[in-house]
Amino acid sequence: MARIISYEGKRLPKIEGFVTYPLDNALIIRAKSGFTADGLQNNPKYDLCKRNASEFGAVSRVCKLIRMRLHEVLPKQNMLDMVNAFTKKMHSLLVNDKLHEKGKRTVATALATKEGKKALLGYDFNPDSSFTFNYAIDEEQLIVQVKKTTACNLQWIGLRMLVLDINLDTGAGDLHTNDWNFEKHNTLALCYDIPEVKETTGTLFYLLEVQAFTLEEASYVPAKDSKGLLLFDIVAA
Repeated sequence: MARIISYEGKRLPKIEGFVTYPLDNALIIRAKSGFTADGLQNNPKYDLCKRNASEFGAVSRVCKLIRMRLHEVLPKQNMLDMVNAFTKKMHSLLVNDKLHEKGKRTVATALATKEGKKALLGYDFNPDSSFTFNYAIDEEQLIVQVKKTTACNLQWIGLRMLVLDINLDTGAGDLHTNDWNFEKHNTLALCYDIPEVKETTGTLFYLLEVQAFTLEEASYVPAKDSKGLLLFDIVAA
């Protein structure tokens, strides 16, 4: 870096691999530095950046595969918040992959560990969910208590079990859905049989979909902006 204390004419911001900029009453000239495409590929100091980018890209791809399979049941409001929150959560699981070096860690390996599975259980796909959940699994049954977190004239909630069967590498799989169960919103605890999937293509995500409903002329009508999608169990491939 050099200092030019006197110059005439228009300042040239770039000169043959150097950049210039004014500072106090002088002109500073220094060699170009910082992030470049060539540096990213060849400079060892960017190795960690490359590893992080590789993992984030792989996690984002897995999250997209899951969202595509869950498209029909995901909340339709605030989609960007839902996408960002889910990607952030899934990326945080990679610390549980002890088999691969950083840059090559995978969600599938992380979820195959006890710690990785535990970290994701209880996740609600709706970051703005109107519900909170207390739940336990006992003898192939889900015991759950659902509470509404916002004040409203809610009378009924609909609940149904879902099982997402998905290959986290290819995205192949199916979403199995059960029938709706309608319950009074102030029920203390509910108990449902967990669906059995005998043949699977990959990882099983067991979900509980919860939706607020109103009863109008003997028909249950879903309320807007009032949905929860709880992940309560995982069976890794």
